[in-house]
Amino acid sequence: MDVRALLGLKALDDVQSALFVQPHPDDNEVGAGGTMAKLAAKGCRVVAVTVTDGRYGAVGEVHPAQLARRRQEELVAACTALGIQEHIEFGFEDLGSYTERDVVNKLVPVLLDIRPEVVVTVDPWTPYEAHPDHVKTGRAVAECAIRLASLTVSQTSPAYVPPMFAFYASAYPNAAVDVTDFWDRKIRAIEAHESQFATPEWPALRAYLEFQARVAAQRFFEGSGDGRFAETFKLLSPRQLHFFPDAMTS
Repeated sequence: MDVRALLGLKALDDVQSALFVQPHPDDNEVGAGGTMAKLAAKGCRVVAVTVTDGRYGAVGEVHPAQLARRRQEELVAACTALGIQEHIEFGFEDLGSYTERDVVNKLVPVLLDIRPEVVVTVDPWTPYEAHPDHVKTGRAVAECAIRLASLTVSQTSPAYVPPMFAFYASAYPNAAVDVTDFWDRKIRAIEAHESQFATPEWPALRAYLEFQARVAAQRFFEGSGDGRFAETFKLLSPRQLHFFPDAMTS
């Protein structure tokens, strides 16, 4: 049985609107920057949401408030590099005491306003994911599918539930986007986050990202031994986010 066709899932780079929700400034770029740039170039409406201010994303002598301001500036530069004109910041404190429900309450009105075809975020169920901001953000995005499909959210007709959810940094990817032509933009967007990546470790990390992307292209696209790059996702229907134990393997 073709579960994907049955649930109405289509290619991630064939949508007309997409909302990318990241825990911190830079997560979208690392996990899905090439896809964001590709969609924007095709005329798709792409909106980026950043949940936290990233104020504690550094080691050393830097004031958290100063880092938060710097990361906001870097976020704008990264969006520009990707061709993204719309970005929303929720402003929760990095590693703060906010809850999943707090994120849901902020996110639901955004979803009802934009009504994207797909919502993209980090996979909170990836094994060994220890960062609470990643776990809370990913799970909150998934919970929105449940909330919007219930009477807890007041809606006018026609009612809306995002038809597709895509999780990057997933250990269980089932979809990929060829981002070969947009890889340089992805790298420029990542490098715009200088507070995070202008480090001695960046060349090694960049090489690892390229290796991952080449392996993904070989796995998902036939005849991709020509050096193509791909970003991978766990693509799910909202129906697969509740009482659907085969979701991990589908």
